[in-house]
Amino acid sequence: MNPIRKRAAGVLLAAAALTPLAHAQAQVKPAVQACTAGGAAPVTIGTVASVPAGGAHTFSVTLGAGEGVIVDLASLKPKPATSEGDDEEGDSSSPAPTRALRLCTAGGTLIAPQPGEVFAKGGSVTTTDEGERLRFLAPAAGQYLITVTAADEARELLVRRRAGGTAQTPVISAGLGKTQKGIASSKAPMVFSFTASAGQWVELKSTSEKDTLLRLAAPDRDGSYSVVAENDDSDGLNPLIRRKLPNSGTYFVQVDSLSDEPGEFELALKAIPAPAPPPPPVALRTGAPIAGKLSGEDDVKLYALPVLAGHSYRLDLTTAYDGVVAIGVPNPLEPDDGNIGPDAGFSEVKSQDSNTSGTEKLNFTARGNGQVLVRVKSFGIGETDGGFTLTATDLGG
Repeated sequence: MNPIRKRAAGVLLAAAALTPLAHAQAQVKPAVQACTAGGAAPVTIGTVASVPAGGAHTFSVTLGAGEGVIVDLASLKPKPATSEGDDEEGDSSSPAPTRALRLCTAGGTLIAPQPGEVFAKGGSVTTTDEGERLRFLAPAAGQYLITVTAADEARELLVRRRAGGTAQTPVISAGLGKTQKGIASSKAPMVFSFTASAGQWVELKSTSEKDTLLRLAAPDRDGSYSVVAENDDSDGLNPLIRRKLPNSGTYFVQVDSLSDEPGEFELALKAIPAPAPPPPPVALRTGAPIAGKLSGEDDVKLYALPVLAGHSYRLDLTTAYDGVVAIGVPNPLEPDDGNIGPDAGFSEVKSQDSNTSGTEKLNFTARGNGQVLVRVKSFGIGETDGGFTLTATDLGG
């Protein structure tokens, strides 16, 4: 698709989503429902207002219909110096911080940020070097409230006009069992909503020629939201989230990208049955070699090895291909990467992969009595039958 068609498609997507936005957000209870309507101090557009340390402060501003503004909240403290080479781009994928700015109608009804803006990237409120920035386009003429949450430090508030302001990219109402299409870039992610019941398993997958990312935000029992899953590349460059939903309500899915260039994507949202529990690990004993086979690059085998405190052990994995041996412990958390294989509950502690074939040797010392999990996998079995031999040796205490 050429750039002109891409831009046109983006405009059509945004326009088509304006109506579903109100519907999707009406189904959820916002994390913060209101601003403090009484005692608001008026602010003049283009003039800095002081925000004293202490409790929350509310300001009022009068806007015309369609008037766009940018609200900047800035700390008076210098920003700490960062080490050279810090990856600021990587910070954008972190869970969204608690927002210090919120904007409401004159009656105190929350307008921004909406629950669908819980993600660290995108939305009407974003993080700046000095604090936060809120972008807003007034739907009607009148008074609006800006509340700044409590803090131990003094800050400054600046409201300024937006030249040619546009409405925030809306949340697109979707549903399980449907496929959505869109265009996203690292500077312009897209957000979709769907409703589901507690305990429902879902599979969310984005397919694109670009390197996209998926983030899932879920409602808490009190109606607030948090990001509960994020995935980048479970299926090649295509992200996949497969998990059980914690609560009933509206969920939000953000499709982000690692590319600055806009790219088309297809988002599939499916309700799936709960996966069968993985088989228990096979018992592994010291001094008793085990012969096994891997069917391919995605296949894994899991074993349980009893260990004694203070004893050192060696694992020998012999293959005719690039095999990998690792030790780990049971992981009680649901995986975010869609893994439902035998190692879905495996948390790696140490691994060994120094050869493309032959024997991999992994040494470790047990800290306590019990058992460790041993995982065998590969980077491809090639023309072999996938056979391997695994031996555990107790080297003594």
